[in-house]
Formats: sequence, C-alpha cells, structure tokens
Amino acid sequence: MAESNLSPRADETVATGAMMPLVSIRKHFKIGLIVFVTISLLGVPVAWFKGKSYYSATAVVYVAPRVANILQENKEQEIASYQQYRQFIEQQAGTVTRYDILLAALTKMGDKRFVWQKPKESDRRAAERLQAALVSKPVNDTYLFTLTLESDKAEGLDEIVNTVVEIYIANVHDEQSVYASKERVDVLYTQRDKFQNLITDKKKRLADLSQTLSVTTFVDNAVNPYDQLLANSQLAYSEAQRARMAAEAGLLLFENPKDPKASTALDAIVADIVYKDQGLFSLKANMYQRRSELVRLISGLDPKHPGHAQIKKQLEVIEAEVVEATEKLTTDIKHMLLEERRSKVTLTKKIEHDLLEQINTQKNNAAWFSGQYNDALTLNQDIKRYYGQLETVENRIGFLELESKAPGFIRMESAARVPEIPIRGGRTKLLVVMVVLAAFCGLVVPIGIDLMDRRIRTAGQVEKLLGYKPLAGLLATGQEGVSERVLADQKRRLALALARERPPSGKAGNMVLLTAVAHNSTNTTLALELALDYQLMDVNAVVVEVNPLQPDPRYLSEHTQLGLLDLILNPDLPVAAVVSPGNGVYPDRIALGAVDDGLLFGYQRLQAALAKIAASYPVILLDAAPILFSADAEFFASISDISLLLIAAQQTKPGEIKRAVQLLERIDPTVIGFVVTRLQIFQGGGYYSATHQAATDTVTDDAANTRLFANYFKKK
Repeated sequence: MAESNLSPRADETVATGAMMPLVSIRKHFKIGLIVFVTISLLGVPVAWFKGKSYYSATAVVYVAPRVANILQENKEQEIASYQQYRQFIEQQAGTVTRYDILLAALTKMGDKRFVWQKPKESDRRAAERLQAALVSKPVNDTYLFTLTLESDKAEGLDEIVNTVVEIYIANVHDEQSVYASKERVDVLYTQRDKFQNLITDKKKRLADLSQTLSVTTFVDNAVNPYDQLLANSQLAYSEAQRARMAAEAGLLLFENPKDPKASTALDAIVADIVYKDQGLFSLKANMYQRRSELVRLISGLDPKHPGHAQIKKQLEVIEAEVVEATEKLTTDIKHMLLEERRSKVTLTKKIEHDLLEQINTQKNNAAWFSGQYNDALTLNQDIKRYYGQLETVENRIGFLELESKAPGFIRMESAARVPEIPIRGGRTKLLVVMVVLAAFCGLVVPIGIDLMDRRIRTAGQVEKLLGYKPLAGLLATGQEGVSERVLADQKRRLALALARERPPSGKAGNMVLLTAVAHNSTNTTLALELALDYQLMDVNAVVVEVNPLQPDPRYLSEHTQLGLLDLILNPDLPVAAVVSPGNGVYPDRIALGAVDDGLLFGYQRLQAALAKIAASYPVILLDAAPILFSADAEFFASISDISLLLIAAQQTKPGEIKRAVQLLERIDPTVIGFVVTRLQIFQGGGYYSATHQAATDTVTDDAANTRLFANYFKKK
C-alpha cells in the first residue's frame, strides 16, 4: 500500500498503549478485589493447619589438619594450601551425616532415640530421615563447620545433634585416615606405570623418526623444515635463473649471430683492455725507444748510404713487431672474454638444471616427509599430554600419602543447646505471606485479563499493526466527562483532512467510501456528522446508504420514500426525488431502498447513478457495509476517490484488521485512510486522558468562532 497524506508511514517507535496497569486495575477493580479477598480467606485455614513453629539445635565442630614431618619443611602442624584445606573440611562436613554414623548414634541413644524415631518406624528409615534433616556446612574463613537439626518439636534436638557429633569424632579417630586408602593408592600406582610405559614407547618411536628425517626438534608452531628447505631451493632456483639470463645477455652482448654489429661492444672492451695492458705498454716503450735511436742515426745519413737501408729495415721490423704484438694481444683478450662469457653461461645453465632436478626430487619426497613429520608432532604432543597426566597422578599419590600420615585434629567446639524459641514459621507469618500473595494476585489478575484480550484498544496499536498512522482517532460518545466540543473538533479535523484531498482531474467532486472491519463501528453516525461538517464549511455533501446488510432508519424521511435503487431502476428520475433534505439534525441523505436478497445489482447502472448524484453534490459519502461481510464494499472501494476503513476499538481483533487491509490492498484503491472509532478515555493510563482534560479546560463552545473557521476554509 502506497504512502499518502491520509495514510502516512508510522513512526519507528510507536507507543501502542497496550500495557496500562493502572487502567486495568481500575477497570477490573471488582475482580481484583474478589481475588484478594478469596486468597486472603483461604490463607486463614492454610495458616492455621500449616503454620507450624520450627526449632533448631546446632553444634560447632573444630577441624585443624595436622601434617607431621613434611619432606621439605619439618613442621608438626601445617595447612598445605587453602584449597586443600577447604576440600578436607568439606569432606569432614559430609562425613558427619554418613548413614553408618547416624545409625550408630540412634543406637547409642537407647530409649531416647524415640524422641526422633516414630512408633513402628524401622531403624533404617529413622536414620535416613535424620540424614535428610541434618544440615552440615563449613563456616567461611574459619576452621569450623556446623551441624544443625530442625524440627517442629524442641524436645531432644540437642541430644541427637551432640550424640551424632560424638560418634563422628570417635569414628574419625578410629579410622586414622580421612583421604588415603591402600586400594586408591594402588590404582594410582597402576595408572602411573601405564603412563610411564606409554611415554617410553612414544619416545622410542620419536627417536626413530628423528633419525630418519634428520630433524632433532619437533615444534608445533614452527615451520616444517622440509617446507623451509623447499622454499630455499625455490629461491636458489630463481636466483640461478636470473644469473643464467644475465650470463646469456652478457654473451649476446659480445657474440650474437643474428646481429653482425654485436661485436662492436667486444671490440671496444678489447681495445680498452689492450690500451691499458702494461706488458704491451712496456714493449711499445722499448720499441719506440729503439726506434728513436734508429731515427737519430738515420737522420744524418744519405739515402744512398749503405747503413741507411739497413736502419730503415730495422725501423720496419720494429713497427711490424709492435703491430704483431698488438694484434696477438687483441686476439687473445677477445678469445679470453668470449670463453669467459660462454663458460659462465654453461655454468649457470648447469646450476639451474641441477636445482630444478633437486626441487623435483624434493617435491616428490614432500608428501612422505610431511607425513613422517606430522607423525612426529603427534608423538611429541602425546608425550607432553602423558607427562601432564603423569604429573597429576604423582601429585595425587604424594598428596594422599602425606595426608594419610597426617590426620586432622577434630574436636567439638560448641555443643548443641536446648532450643528455647522457634527460629521460623508460625501462623502469623504464614498468614501475612498469604495476604501479600493475595494482594499481588489482586493486582496481577486484572492486568492479565487485559493482556489476554486481543481486541484493539488504542490508535497506537493500529499504527503498530499496519505500519501507517490512522487518519483520526475518534472517542466514543456517552463517556463520563467527555466534552461534545472535543468530539466535534475531532470529526471536524477529519472532514478538513478529507477536504484537502483534491478530486482527480475531470471529476466534479470526491466520492468518499466509509466501510468498516466489523459491524457497530459507527459508520452511519460518522458519515452523517461528516456531511454536516462539510455543510458548515459551505461544501454541499450528501450521504448515500449502500449497506444492504443493516439499513439505517435515519436515512428515511417523510419527504420521499424513494432511494438509490429507484434511481438505478429509473435513470430518468431526478436526483432531488430520492434525496431526503437536511433538517439541521441530519444532512442531505439518500436511502438505499428495498433489497430482496441483501445484495446490490446493476453495478454499471449503480455507477452511472452515483455519477448523476455527483453532478449535484461535490462530495458523496458512501455508507457501506463492513468489507469482511460484503463483497459490494470491494466494488465501492474500486470506484471511490477516498476509502476510509473504520476500526472500532474494544471490538476489533488484529487478525480481522489484517484480513480487511489485505482485501483493500488487492483492490488497490486510489487513496486509503484508517479511522479508529469508539476509543475510550483511560483514566490512570494517560491515553487521551490528559489531552481530553486540557481540551476541556481551554476550549469554549463558541459556535460563531466555529462558523468563521469554516468560512475561512471555504474562501481558501
């Protein structure tokens, strides 16, 4: 359903007002009073027969653990730890109520036992009943525990408690041991041997795996050594690839069959090395020195001189030797550089190939190594776990052996005394409890009645249920203290909201449908009063009855006996012939007329008749039957400009509202709005009570002001 001015979206937090305790109590005051009186009266016999007084006798026992010749410290008495002592004293508090001790105490009491034991009751049953009645508990932060017995008879309670404590102390001294026993220690020794054997076996298997894998330490959170080895191999392989590519690039720089000019760099480097070669430099220096001497000798000789030709030949030899030495050095260096680059490429390829084979081998062995390594980790964890369990067993053995040699020193700190006054119970207290319970039930029952009532009571509940705000919330008439002026103002606001909804283009006026979820939702009353409000705003409106289920006599008048069905059957009939004119009490209205089977007919002619009425009246208010009970209401919703769904408070349930809204959503009316009627003013709950009181105090019944307000909207 789309949001509109008549049905805006609900607020995120809606105060429904469904829970109003004070309202429920005031509304169902008599029921609450009856519940209170009934439970209070029932409390009298309950208190009389069940209101027994209970007496108590308590003995206090002192427990001081004694440990002689502890291994680490030579002390005659020592509390090993607070936790151990608490365990010890709790065990003593449980021992005092042991069945055999209680049975021995009853036997020791002789004939006095019948203070507790009932006639014809067996000794076992008496001891078990005494065991259930006795309460022993340690006193916090002390070396004491108490033994308490409660009964509705004070006679003999102190003797029973004191006798039980005496038997308990005697048994503890006879046993000489509280915690330790030979059988329990033997079981612990057997368990210790089992753990030691398991640890030895696990250690042997772990040593075998360590030798197989060549790993000495197995740590849970550490990286698998084989994974680290494989990662190092991958890294070395990557570095070898880069080294091989660098070597090949260096070789291509000197020797590239595809690039004849590749030797230029080699020639440049060789030339630089030759130029910087010290041996060649020394050779050239000696040759050039010799050449200079020969040039000096030849400079003074005639070309025809026999020595001139010889010197010239020597100069040529010197020049040839320098050239030959330079060429030889150049060739050697070039060959050396090429071989160096070629050998480097060969070496890097070999390293890369070997590393690749190594990685493949490691990968093939990775699954085997991982399985063996994980087995070793599991063994290591098992060994640690068994060591922890072994330590616990050994600690327990030591604790039991020490405690068995150091029994506690127990004595009666305070004997039980004869009870003089009851500690609890009594008829008066029980009667007071019953009265308080009655008051509580008297308050809760009225609230529960309203909580179980699923009917809608407030407009907030409708808003929460539908997710849209109601267009109006109308108070029910006839309530005590309800001002007629406030009721009229609420309906006036509704009329103004409807008037602000402009009719669609091409239509003379608005057709407003008033339907409801259920009967008795004040459809007819609201339609008639809305038409009167339209007249006060100088808007000509007519109310048309289209409810064949419950025709209303207010539509009938002495002016005419005709109705809407007559206009349908006789289209030539003027509208004025079927309209009952307003008389100040009722507005212009059109009765439905006689319907044989409770259903309307001739929808097309009916729609033509309504169009004919719309030519005379800008606003037509259709008073239809509840949509859950009438299919005709669906037809009127489909042709109306505005559809108002009336929800009667105190009568309508959420399920009925949802079904009605689903029907309207299926029809998809042009504009839809929700009006909650028959709202009650809840005194004490705050819902409408404060608003109504403020309106009653401030609003005056000035009719002239009302008319001026209506005339103002007419001009607008």
